[in-house]
Amino acid sequence: MNKSEYLALLHSHLSDLPPEERNELMEDYQAHFAFALQNGRSEADVILELGHPAELAKEALGNRLPQEPIYWFGPGSPSSNHVPDPGPVPPVTPVTPHRGSFATAMVYTGLFFVDIIIGPLLLALWSVWFSLAITAFVGLISPLLLGLEYLWYGELYQAKAFATLAFVGIGILFVILSKRTFINFKNLTKRFWAWHARTVRGEQQYE
Repeated sequence: MNKSEYLALLHSHLSDLPPEERNELMEDYQAHFAFALQNGRSEADVILELGHPAELAKEALGNRLPQEPIYWFGPGSPSSNHVPDPGPVPPVTPVTPHRGSFATAMVYTGLFFVDIIIGPLLLALWSVWFSLAITAFVGLISPLLLGLEYLWYGELYQAKAFATLAFVGIGILFVILSKRTFINFKNLTKRFWAWHARTVRGEQQYE
């Protein structure tokens, strides 16, 4: 079950609440998902923390749960009460809220100033990764450079050979470091742009 399925099922279980109260609760749970995802948690972690939608809705409804109807049957009936199956729950279609012109202008203005700060910061981080990658590349090809120097000058110094071995070891270490750095920077950049896109579109709400 993913986030959309979880919220749709929760929305259906909260159908006994007034629309305003139900929408307010849905906004709170959706904001909970958004905050958790921005902090590196997965949808599965949030769903596990919240619990099953039916139990969550039962807790939210409290004493307002409707009483189950009782159907009496004649003697010898295998059951004394029966609750009919309500059938499949219709899907809930999320809709995107419409901002006013003033709110839209404020959102874009705020994002502009955020991008002025975060954009150069991300560029600086990627510059660090590029430097690590170049260092790793030079270290790995240092034996090739030493071989070309030997072919060109016809001399091979022992000190340079040992230095080349050291550069190869450094290059291997920098390959590992640059790989981990690339993964972290990529995830950080994706999360920022995902948040940026969600802020421009606005969070989805349920009718």
